[in-house]
Amino acid sequence: MTQNELVPAIDAFRLPLDHTSDVAGLKRLMAEGRLHADDVIAVTGKTEGWRAGETSRLDADQAIRRFLLDYGSRPAGIIDQLPMVFTTGGIGILTPHIVVYARALAAPSSDSASRLAMGVARSDLIRPEWMTTTRIVEVNADAVRRAAANAGIDPRAVEYVVGKAYYPSKQDFADARAAGHRIPDLDDGALFRKASGAAGLGVAVAADGMQMPLAEEVSKRLDLWSAKVAVSANEWEPVGGAGPQTQLMAFGNRAGASGRLRVGHAAMVDTLDVEALHRALRRAGLDVGPGPLSPEHRVRVVAVYVKFSMPVEDRLRGRRQIAENPEYGNQVKAALGGMFSAILQDNLVWISGSATHQGPAGGGTVAAIVDVS
Repeated sequence: MTQNELVPAIDAFRLPLDHTSDVAGLKRLMAEGRLHADDVIAVTGKTEGWRAGETSRLDADQAIRRFLLDYGSRPAGIIDQLPMVFTTGGIGILTPHIVVYARALAAPSSDSASRLAMGVARSDLIRPEWMTTTRIVEVNADAVRRAAANAGIDPRAVEYVVGKAYYPSKQDFADARAAGHRIPDLDDGALFRKASGAAGLGVAVAADGMQMPLAEEVSKRLDLWSAKVAVSANEWEPVGGAGPQTQLMAFGNRAGASGRLRVGHAAMVDTLDVEALHRALRRAGLDVGPGPLSPEHRVRVVAVYVKFSMPVEDRLRGRRQIAENPEYGNQVKAALGGMFSAILQDNLVWISGSATHQGPAGGGTVAAIVDVS
């Protein structure tokens, strides 16, 4: 490769949301010439909803897809396929925001260091009857491999995967049973853990080289996990794509890539392990010390992703937690938001709960994307 040859470059822009359908920041970036609608390949977001039945994810997704359609030249079918991964629970001091990822051609970086490579993919359409079989892990692992190929990296070079998995509705199961499929009853919690856990294990199989687990181990054997993943699960929402799929974005660092960004990840031992953020930042290439970030380091942080799980047996470092409180999950999320925001000196943090097979049991995963230019 010569210096005159153009290579893919990933850029990212973090934008606060004043309301769920806010695209003012995107319009501003376009007016400044910093973003072209046709270069956008994925979006992540933290939205404000925290109650059952709210539509903040759906509102944000629809608004951004409409913006890309109105301000770009790509057809609706292409826009529909772009992964957009929103998580709700904008509680405590967390501020709703999005991170927009764009890919364009540019000259290779002038040094020999690797730069961020990013790929996107959707799984095959998911059938309800797969949820209690290894097929659900297989289709997620295949999607990770496709996302890695889209990034131009080997699956083992994947540093982190952010995504949204699908879990079937009661009606989906009823239809499958009516068609003759034998599916055991699963309550909502067990189903959620199966769906998100199968995505976590799909990353472990594709990116970590883990052997394919047994069907009965999904959501049960919590000693099987990957530190490279933050995938939640929702019933299929009427946005993007042809039907119920897992949508993924895979991040890695590749020699010869262009741009200003790098990514790093770390396992979070438990929900007090705020040092996991420092480990992820250092792995990404930011030489941070302990404690809150300096102003010089703070401006280099482009995105932070946190996936966490509840304490094992309602104990955190041996101390009892009041986990029977129905608000406990949101309270933990708010606490983590405060902890990580204090380190970052910035409250634009993407935090999602229920990290089944995503980091150690009772812990989770952290990833950071930083500017190393």
